[in-house]
Amino acid sequence: MPGEGGWQSPPSPTTLDKVVKLETFAGQSREYIERTWMKFHEDERMGRIGHTLTRNEYKRLLRNAQESPIFVVPLEKPEGYVTLVVQWQLQNPQSKLALFTSLEEFQGNSMTANSHLTLTHYTELAKKDIVLVRGDVSSPKLINAFEARMLTKRVYDHYLHPEKYARWVKTFNHASSQFDFKAYIKHLGFLA
Repeated sequence: MPGEGGWQSPPSPTTLDKVVKLETFAGQSREYIERTWMKFHEDERMGRIGHTLTRNEYKRLLRNAQESPIFVVPLEKPEGYVTLVVQWQLQNPQSKLALFTSLEEFQGNSMTANSHLTLTHYTELAKKDIVLVRGDVSSPKLINAFEARMLTKRVYDHYLHPEKYARWVKTFNHASSQFDFKAYIKHLGFLA
């Protein structure tokens, strides 16, 4: 079943109280929480990245990821690019994960492919209109923290932007014979 393979246990805790002291954010503004979260994750040597979404962005992301649980995401490299597959794991209400593996591993066995980057979504502060995201890099030779930030932005951009979602992600999942990978990488600026 798409979106169900990969990690048996995520690399980060699946509840926010195991990452930070929630009382630190009590009475604080969305802006303060976002600044604190991003500062906490700014040291790329730790192999972690931070990101935030609004409550409405997260709702749209969930809807789109449930409808289209797999997508390809090229990653620029000095010698060209490597194609990664993002796979959403949404079946467990406690852990909303996005797993990134190589296309090669995914094609070999999608159920046992290694996740080289895992995004964990924390919804505990959604009432403050913020969903915190932590990215864990498990294969820094394939994806470093800087690249993980770029991949995260690219995936959210394609799942949250209605036209990009419809043209690329939804087509990939629901009309794969119409998905033009060369046009997609050209759209990303990989081909002159």
